[in-house]
Amino acid sequence: MKLESEFIRLPLKFDVERLQYELAQFDDKDWLPHPNNFKGNNSIPLISTGGTANDLMSGEMKPTEHLNNSPYFQQIMDAFGEVFGRSRLMSLDGGCEVSQHSDLHYHWFDRVRIHIPIVTNDKVIFHCGNEKIHMAVGEAWLFDAWKPHKVVNHSNKTRTHLVLDTCGSSKFWDMVNQSEFFPNGKHTSIQTQMLSFQEGKKVNILCEKFNTPGVMAPGEVNYLVQDLIDDAKRCPSNDKDLLNNFIKKADGFRKDWRKIWSLYKDLPEGHIHYQKLIQNTLSQDTRVRLGSIDESAQFVLGARILIPALNLDILKHEDSKPKLTRSVTPTQKQESSNNSSVLKENIKQPLSRNSLCFCGSKKKYKHCCG
Repeated sequence: MKLESEFIRLPLKFDVERLQYELAQFDDKDWLPHPNNFKGNNSIPLISTGGTANDLMSGEMKPTEHLNNSPYFQQIMDAFGEVFGRSRLMSLDGGCEVSQHSDLHYHWFDRVRIHIPIVTNDKVIFHCGNEKIHMAVGEAWLFDAWKPHKVVNHSNKTRTHLVLDTCGSSKFWDMVNQSEFFPNGKHTSIQTQMLSFQEGKKVNILCEKFNTPGVMAPGEVNYLVQDLIDDAKRCPSNDKDLLNNFIKKADGFRKDWRKIWSLYKDLPEGHIHYQKLIQNTLSQDTRVRLGSIDESAQFVLGARILIPALNLDILKHEDSKPKLTRSVTPTQKQESSNNSSVLKENIKQPLSRNSLCFCGSKKKYKHCCG
């Protein structure tokens, strides 16, 4: 998510001794390697899809057994009172780093990541944009995930953070507005609240049930496309003709998407039409850049909008649920069957997390841009 500053320190403090006590219950078998096997990057799922050991970002989120055995972690989530998506313990071994990247995918457009350091030292440095900072134990931090960022552990000791993903309600963002902003200096003197552990406290953990559309609604498509067009317009180095061509294609996509949605919404017979539109829009020139970061507008269009706009995994799951029946003519049945066959035979671009990524990396989408 784009933020007002590279780093924001929330007005909260946490019981470091209790954080470390709950961290100590886990051993090597509990840690999962990074999906791309980045050296020294490991995690323990606390809230995950289905509550199992996975790194997915979509689907119904549930607490894992690790969170159920961690009452203070639960109390921290309960204190925020927010709805959380994928949330984890994340470790970075000594001498290792989280390589520089930007979070461009649909998941991150409206989500922010809360970092609560549990074990760290002053040789662990977080870089974001042109700024860098050390996050101290027991604090809570946000950062601008849209800008290029990385973490480098210059020490020989493992760093571990509690990491919570949320969109945040109005209450959450009211708190953020009263936090410390770095480097712009906003609210440099604030009161900090200590959240202590309370034995036996009852909690209510709110987890995302709906986070990825099966078929993205036209209003959301329009909003995301317009944001991208506005960003591309702010890049002074863009060739005028190339920029106009990108705008024409992106604008055409959202208009044609609305047409298809008006006819089919999420009906199976509409999938092939969405698929063809996505395929036609994916194969465009990548030389148009964004104004906010040095990234291809076409690449972000694919990662943020085109690929997430039609999620066959979600639709398959929804189709398995009991639904009210509707009358269907023999012709409609045949059309749906034919379209399903064509869809299976002609998918050339990734539309599920296990397909090859559209960026050409030859990795699965879930291990790359997804």
